[in-house]
Amino acid sequence: MAVNVRRGLEIPEPSDYSSCEDDDVTYFTDLQRPDNNLPESARVISKLLNNLVDSAWEVISEQEKIKRDEEPARQIPVLNATKEMKLPGRTNSIVSSDDGLYLFLGHTHGLSVISSSTLTCVRTWQDERVEITSISCASLGNATHLLFTVDDMGIARLFVHHMENIHLIKVINETEDINQRNICAKFEVSRSGDFGAAVMTSSGSVWLDVYRFPLDVWLKELETKQATQTQQTTEAKLSPVILLMKIKPPEIPAGTSLKSPSEVLQKTEEGTIIGSGQNHLISSRQWENQDAAFKKMFMKYLSSSSVMTPQQKAEGPSNCTLHFLVREGFHSMSGEANAARDIPIAVCLWWNGSHNLLEYLLLKTLKEKDSEPRPDVLWPNSQEILCSAVSACTRFIVLGLDGQLVTIWDRRFGFPYANIVIPGDGAICRMKLLLQSQLPGNPLFQGPFLPTLQLVLTCRNGACYSVTAGGGGDTCTVALIERPAGTGSSVTVAEPMPFLKCLIFLMQRNGQVSIWETEDGAPVFILNLPPTHVLGSLREPVCLLEPVQQKLYISGDRKRPLMEVTDRNKDETSLFIFSFSECTLMDLYRVASPAVSEKETRATLSDLEEACNLYFKERADSWKERKRNLAFQWEQLSKRDIK
Repeated sequence: MAVNVRRGLEIPEPSDYSSCEDDDVTYFTDLQRPDNNLPESARVISKLLNNLVDSAWEVISEQEKIKRDEEPARQIPVLNATKEMKLPGRTNSIVSSDDGLYLFLGHTHGLSVISSSTLTCVRTWQDERVEITSISCASLGNATHLLFTVDDMGIARLFVHHMENIHLIKVINETEDINQRNICAKFEVSRSGDFGAAVMTSSGSVWLDVYRFPLDVWLKELETKQATQTQQTTEAKLSPVILLMKIKPPEIPAGTSLKSPSEVLQKTEEGTIIGSGQNHLISSRQWENQDAAFKKMFMKYLSSSSVMTPQQKAEGPSNCTLHFLVREGFHSMSGEANAARDIPIAVCLWWNGSHNLLEYLLLKTLKEKDSEPRPDVLWPNSQEILCSAVSACTRFIVLGLDGQLVTIWDRRFGFPYANIVIPGDGAICRMKLLLQSQLPGNPLFQGPFLPTLQLVLTCRNGACYSVTAGGGGDTCTVALIERPAGTGSSVTVAEPMPFLKCLIFLMQRNGQVSIWETEDGAPVFILNLPPTHVLGSLREPVCLLEPVQQKLYISGDRKRPLMEVTDRNKDETSLFIFSFSECTLMDLYRVASPAVSEKETRATLSDLEEACNLYFKERADSWKERKRNLAFQWEQLSKRDIK
C-alpha cells in the first residue's frame, strides 16, 4: 500500500503484529492505547498525524517564547498612587472648586470639605439620616462656594461654604407632609452660580424647575452674619431663592382648530417658536392618516423596541437633560462685570425620547414671561437624542443620536458644525467634549472660527471611541476599545485630559485604570491602586480628574472577607491621589496652556464688521490647507466609478 507523506517527517517502521480473528471482542481492550489493534496502515497514518501535531506545537511554543522575551522591551509603564487619605464613610460623589484647592465629598451621613494641599478635612455637615448621592459646586471667589446636593431619598439641599464654614441655606423640595413631597432626580448649577435647575418628579409626571440665586445679596448677608455666628452654626437664613420658570415636557401637537393660514400667522407672531410644531393647520384626521401611512410603508424597518405603545406615548418622558449657555455669536456682553462672571443667558434641554433640543432664555423681562414657558429656539435632529455635551465656552453643543450618529451644533453661526457616523452597532450613552488648540500630527486648521474638537464616546455595548472633528466635515475616528466579548472590559469612565496632549483617561468594569493615546488607540500608562484596595464600585466608580492641579482622585475600598461584604458599618474607604504634575513620564504630553482655545472661542466681537474681518482673515490664512483638501477630494471622486 502506497502512502504519500511529507518529506522531513519520521516514518515509523511497520509492525509484525497481526490482528486477532475476533476483532469485535479485542478492539478496545486497552483504553489507554486504543490503536494497538488497528490495521497497520491506520496506525502509520495515526503516528504521522501525531508527529505533525507535535512538530507544529513545537513551532508555536517557540514563537510564543520569542514574543514573551520581547515583551519586557515594550512594557506599559505603571504609575502608583502618590498619596492616600482615609475617608469618613462610603463616598458616592466628589467635585472640586474651580481652582482645585478644595474637594467636596458626598457620602453617608453628610458631606465633607477637604483641602487638596494638606489632604485634611476642613469642615463637615453631618446628618445620620442622610446619604448624599450627588453633589455639584459653583465657585464664587474669596473661598466661597455654593454646594448643591441630592440624597438617596430625592431631597435637594443648597449649602454655602464660606470662610471655612458650611451653612445650609435651603431645602429645595421641603414639605410638611412627606407624602406630598416632590422627588428631585438631579440638580444642575451654572458655572457662575447665578442659576440652578432641578428635575422634579411626582405621581408619574416630570418637570424642570429653574431658579435664580441672589448671589450679591447672599455674600453681603454672609459677611454681616460672620461676626455673630459661631463655627458650629450650620444653618443660615438668607434671602429666598427665586423660581424663574417651571418647564413641562412639550405636548404632542393635536389637531388644530384654526381655519385659515392668516390665523396661524397671527399665532406665530406672538413668539419665536416657528418649527416646534405647535402652530400648524393639520387636523386630527390628517395626523391619524399620516401615522397609519408611515407605519404601513416602513413597518419592516421599525423594530419592536423602537415603536412606542399608546400607553408609553400617554405617559410621556421620564427624564430631562439640561445645559446652561452663556452669550455666544455676534454680540457683546452688557457690562464688564457680567462678562467676567459668564452669567448664563439661556438653558437648553431635551426630554428622553425626543428629537428636538429646546432653548429657553433666562434674562427675560416681566412682560415677556408667560405662565407656560415656550422654547425660544428649537434645534431639530433627524434621530432620537440619547446623550449630550457642551463645550466649556458653550459655543458647541454635541448630541449623540440614535443610529450611531453624532451632531455638533455651532451656536455662533446656528448650523451643524459636523455630522459623524460612529462604527459598530452600539448606542451612544455617554460623551465628553474638549477643545484642542494643538493636536500633533493633525492637519485640521485651527482658529477661533474653526477650532478642533476632541470627543470621547462610550457605547452601551462597552465600546469606546475617540473622535477628532474640525470645520468642513474633517473628522478622524479611532476605536480605543472595540465591542468587548465580555462585560469585564466594558468602559465605565472615559474622559479627555485637557492638560495632556492626545491622552484619554479610561476606567473599565474589571477594575483596570489606564491612560490611552488617541492617535494610536493604545494604552500608554497603567494606574494601579495598592494591592489591599479595589475600586469602590465597578459599574459607577467614584473619581475626579482635576485639570488645574493636574491630579486624579479615585475612591477605593479595602478588600474584606466575603462574610463582611454586606456589613456597611465596616466599610474602609480611602481616596487615592495621582499627581501628574510631578510625573516626569508625562513631560512628552504636557500642554502649556490648556485653556487657550476656550478663550479664543469666547473672543468678544464688538460688531458684525469686526467679526466678518476676522472670518475673512482666517479664510485667507487657510487657503493652502483648503486647496490640498479639495485636491484630495477630487482624487477620491476620480477613483470611484460614478454613473
